[in-house]
Amino acid sequence: MADVRQYENHWRVATFEVDAQSEMKLSTMLRICQETSEKHLAALGVGYEKLKADGMVFLIAKSESLIKRMPAHTEELRIVTKPQGVKGAEFYRDYEFFVGEESIAYVMQTSVAANTQTHRILHPRKFAAYGLDASVNGLTEHTLSRIKTGELPFFGERVIRYSDLDYNGHLNNAIYGDIFYDFVPGGIMGKKLTRVQINFVNESLLGETIRIFGGQQDSQVLLYGENSRGRAFEVSAELVERNI
Repeated sequence: MADVRQYENHWRVATFEVDAQSEMKLSTMLRICQETSEKHLAALGVGYEKLKADGMVFLIAKSESLIKRMPAHTEELRIVTKPQGVKGAEFYRDYEFFVGEESIAYVMQTSVAANTQTHRILHPRKFAAYGLDASVNGLTEHTLSRIKTGELPFFGERVIRYSDLDYNGHLNNAIYGDIFYDFVPGGIMGKKLTRVQINFVNESLLGETIRIFGGQQDSQVLLYGENSRGRAFEVSAELVERNI
């Protein structure tokens, strides 16, 4: 059986994964995390299809990325992921991105086990029935909490289209990275992302409209979106000007 403590994935940055500033998009980084986690679970015999057949799916709840630099086109990446314990109903997992021996980014994510049909959250012991220890590396001290945004000005709207959906039938978590880029005050061009936390509060479905609100103070950007059921997502990020 594959080692539950750690899994390593390899990735070559493609042309369509970089943006107008010649570096990997945040949404691509989030997709790579999603795929790396899936590969680890599949190696352990509990991939998406197995879990779905058993009535279970993992839904990402929170994600924080600490970025020294984004990967560039053609760079060969090594992504190391490890489960970091269970806190409440949330499973913690981290990802470290390397180019050679250089650590360029660190991502911490939480997810919850949910019923495939209703998406109602399941107790972590449901996953423990597979005989895998999600806390084999201990419980991380790097925990993620609610983002306090307050009331912010209205920025615009984003309609959910079919191409935004994932295999769970709702807006894929990686797309929120694109939404963030599209609604950064003053635009993302000329700016460098050093930290970003996205909390996925309430799923958004095909045809729904998310109303985006946001603001910026110095280097900190706050955004949140609302759908017909209330708060859909929250973002807290740190941006700095690029050295030209």
